Amino acid sequence: MELQSTEDVRLLRDIAVFKTDVECAQSVTPLFSFKPRNKIYLDKPKENISIYSNFKAPTPNKIDKLLEQVDSASDQMIALYNCLKITDLDIRLRFYTANEISYYLSRLFPNICVVPFGSSVNGFGQKGCDLDLLCKTIVSSNTKINWRKFLFMTQSVPLAERNEQKEFLEAVGTVMKICIPGINDIRKILEARVPIIKFYNSYTNMKCDLSSTNLIALHMSELLYTYGQLDWRIKPLVCTIRKWARVMNLTKEQPGHWITNFSLTLLIIFYLQTKDILPSVNTIKCFVELSKSDSKAADPNFNWIESWKKSIKRTNDEDLHNLLFNFFEYYSIFDFKTQAICIRDGRYKSKNDFSPLYIHNPFNSTLNVSKNVTSCELTRLVDCFQKAFNTMLNSAEKDVILKLINVEETKKTNCGFNNQKTQIGLEEKLLPPVTNINSLKKIQGNIIK
Repeated sequence: MELQSTEDVRLLRDIAVFKTDVECAQSVTPLFSFKPRNKIYLDKPKENISIYSNFKAPTPNKIDKLLEQVDSASDQMIALYNCLKITDLDIRLRFYTANEISYYLSRLFPNICVVPFGSSVNGFGQKGCDLDLLCKTIVSSNTKINWRKFLFMTQSVPLAERNEQKEFLEAVGTVMKICIPGINDIRKILEARVPIIKFYNSYTNMKCDLSSTNLIALHMSELLYTYGQLDWRIKPLVCTIRKWARVMNLTKEQPGHWITNFSLTLLIIFYLQTKDILPSVNTIKCFVELSKSDSKAADPNFNWIESWKKSIKRTNDEDLHNLLFNFFEYYSIFDFKTQAICIRDGRYKSKNDFSPLYIHNPFNSTLNVSKNVTSCELTRLVDCFQKAFNTMLNSAEKDVILKLINVEETKKTNCGFNNQKTQIGLEEKLLPPVTNINSLKKIQGNIIK
């Protein structure tokens, strides 16, 4: 329910009451229930009511039927993106879910708020994706109160320390379980590399992961959102490749030793940087700082994005079909053995260690965001890149996307080390196709030491 003013909200709160249960602790919430004395819609069958139907990921059959109506591969990628992207209402519900958790925690910790990050806000989220949340500390910008000597006595919890993070999340999980209506299936995963609380909000139909403060993750979401605004082709391309990766079982819902959607997105961004479609992080920083300079800040018409585009020597107008084709080709022959990917500089660098896949964290160059990926998984990833390139090379344009994301077909030829069928059509410049153990050993020379 949406109200026109905060006064209307106050009036609604004033007429709300608690249940008259005896010896039951109850808390004030931003949620209300209404039970009329007389039943409404007595004759309406319940099975006709579809709840959350607009937020569920479409079925493979629905996607196939949609793409069959479109001729070009580029238009199919756009149609796929429009079909899978998070709706405006879904985004608003995600922010509402975060605000609901903030409402309760702020009663205990006035300087804590809960904000969404990741796929829900970076522009690359798809229907049905989990909601990632983090606790953010609020620093007052009012300089007048900093000198005051009259302070609250408080038990400070340094959220930057791992042990304190675990204790804080332990307490938060208990508060959520006892006080917040609609919160179910709470699981405290406190021994993970990043301690989190997993839970399900039945009122908004959201699977959520809550972590303590993590500003780098928040900045990363802002960076990806910025990249998504720089060129209209980015989101459909990322959407198609992510869908293909999930169908090929390269990415999974649970974390593990395989590549994540985040790492895969950084691979795509780096590839687009090599084609002068996206700028490096350092370039973005330079143009943003230029926009804040005295000479440019006074100009209301100055736009750093347009200024960056004018600085590019050549304009890349490739369609989505060619970008997808060249993406698979690029990483089929990329030297993962010695090179690391760095979107901060927009170029590859020598590896800092012997990790099979090395992708620099753009906000901390000493960290590898893909450190979890094993050599076996990287080999399988490159094999899938090659097979996807081969599929595009030997298919009619109208059939390309359907073949790449068709679940049943890809199950028959899924990337693995036991498939004895021979690939056809790969150009000589590509690495040998991984079709059995012997060819697997040949390709490993370009991936691991």
